[in-house]
Amino acid sequence: MRKTVLTLLLTASLVIADQSNAHPEHYPAPTTVSSQLAQSINASSAELWLNKPKSTQEWQAIAKDYTQKSGQAALAAAKSNHVNVEETRIANVPVFTLTPEKIDKTKSDKVIYYIHGGGYILGHGVGQISEALPLVAKYGYRVVSVDYRMAPDHPFPAAIDDTFAVYRELVKTYGAKNIAVYGTSTGGALTLILALQASQNNVAQPAALIAGTPWSDMDKIGDSYFTNEKLDNILTTYDALVGYAAAVYSNGHNLKDPLISPVYAKAEDLRQFPATLLISGTRDLFLSNTVRMHKRLLMENVHAELVVYEAMSHAQYYLNPNAPETADHYKILKLFLDRTLLPM
Repeated sequence: MRKTVLTLLLTASLVIADQSNAHPEHYPAPTTVSSQLAQSINASSAELWLNKPKSTQEWQAIAKDYTQKSGQAALAAAKSNHVNVEETRIANVPVFTLTPEKIDKTKSDKVIYYIHGGGYILGHGVGQISEALPLVAKYGYRVVSVDYRMAPDHPFPAAIDDTFAVYRELVKTYGAKNIAVYGTSTGGALTLILALQASQNNVAQPAALIAGTPWSDMDKIGDSYFTNEKLDNILTTYDALVGYAAAVYSNGHNLKDPLISPVYAKAEDLRQFPATLLISGTRDLFLSNTVRMHKRLLMENVHAELVVYEAMSHAQYYLNPNAPETADHYKILKLFLDRTLLPM
């Protein structure tokens, strides 16, 4: 009898262990989020990032379609929100300058330098401006959005050269203390890399950095690349378009180069960083990228704030304009900018 009981207990413990190791492709949205955000959380994985291009031509077709659709949507959103969009060049790099109908006097000499995401392979053209629009339409900031060169046609270091060249010129025009640099995903990484470049080139640091879910380690290193695989319904996995983007952008360079993966930056460069806000979500494939970067900054006594949003996948904090959590996100950005960029 005792042997039978022990056998049953052992069997039960194995079943429980097996269940605890199970990794379903997707958990339903928790009750802690709004019904609007729950729709995004419960959606199927985004098809875009599941692509595995077999040739440059195949990729170019995907990128062209993405650029066309995102551009139409961005211009429509800008028009409906009374945001003026002007295409110009700074340092011979294409940029889009976004201005509201009326700029508050306290913000007239300020600028948000926005760097778009897209894995160094997506986001060309005016479609890139969508994430920055609420900062203009709702909070009255002027935004300069850089249209940097991208892989596979222009691999590393084209993107960082373009973004830093524009920043140098903005410093001449506005003064570094009047600039905040902001980006998500690849844009988050480029935001951090820009600060490294400023440190290495003796250029004044901006007043603040906002690095949303930054791609701070381009290699498949970090817990959430594995634990959040298939839970993140935006990127889904490293082993599709994300991995392709890493390969074609890095183009054979060492992925631990800090100008590719800023989490490996030297301590003396990190010490010069301005106040930095980092953002991620509990289901984000890049959660580890974000929290590892946050620790690096804290260890160098940099003022670094971290927000990890409940149940959100990669960059999901701005993708659903109907979710109250999206409004909360932009309010958090606004409060951080008030503390770091505006005069007391």
